[in-house]
Amino acid sequence: MTGTITPIGTGTAILHDKQATAGAPLDPFADPGATNAPIIFEPSGALTGGMLEVWVIASGGADWGGCQVWISTDGSTYGLAGTIYRGARQGVLTASLPAGADPDTTDTLAVDLTQSRGQLLSGTQADADNYVTLCYCGGELVSFETATLTAACKYNLTYLRRGAYGTAIGSHAAGAQFARFGPNDPSLFRYSYPSSFIGQTVYLKLPAFNIFGQALQDLSGVAASSYTLLGTGAVAVNVMTTLAVGVDQDWGIVGTSVAAQADLGAITAPAGYDIDLGTLV
Repeated sequence: MTGTITPIGTGTAILHDKQATAGAPLDPFADPGATNAPIIFEPSGALTGGMLEVWVIASGGADWGGCQVWISTDGSTYGLAGTIYRGARQGVLTASLPAGADPDTTDTLAVDLTQSRGQLLSGTQADADNYVTLCYCGGELVSFETATLTAACKYNLTYLRRGAYGTAIGSHAAGAQFARFGPNDPSLFRYSYPSSFIGQTVYLKLPAFNIFGQALQDLSGVAASSYTLLGTGAVAVNVMTTLAVGVDQDWGIVGTSVAAQADLGAITAPAGYDIDLGTLV
């Protein structure tokens, strides 16, 4: 019988040259960087449906993937309230915006979204009129029709609807906070609180994690932001209740829609008398 004899032993594959990498390797534990200074505000009952809510808008840098939301009533003990998984289109004003008419066809809202690397798209005039392009601008809610790109992440917004949802129309300085958002925006965090908290100061910490959901910041090393609850989202703000807990009543300029109530009892003073309510202590 004839045949081929194969020696017993080990074998290895043929050696090939390695293919060059396409770029730097991804680091799943990259530092997310700190969360940008958040926008914290209370919308009117028209947006909350009469619920008492605080809304938080947050964003971060290139490796920021989101953040946890921790809340405290004493600035010392914190509880986890939720998580933000998507950064907002957040930035600042690059020029002052004066108080104007509504609709405002004269002024330009100039913004810089570099801190969040955000982008804005134009809408129609109907979108602006219906608040589809809703934005936060230094405490005033506005909407816009046209967004014109002026430089990387910088825009000029025109045809503005001012004082949306009963917010006061005012002037806003360069550097004021800005964000494009909506009530159902996944980048928006909504926190409900009981009426007994009106007038109380709460503290928020937003430890960040990276785009892989890793490298969560330690809570103890994150700076806190504070906010005093106003009760703005209630259907009607009880003036005496909020004054009693030390919250000032600022309803903006004349013409702003305000939902408020106060029962001062029957006024029996003769006509022509001044009534001095004095100082509430």
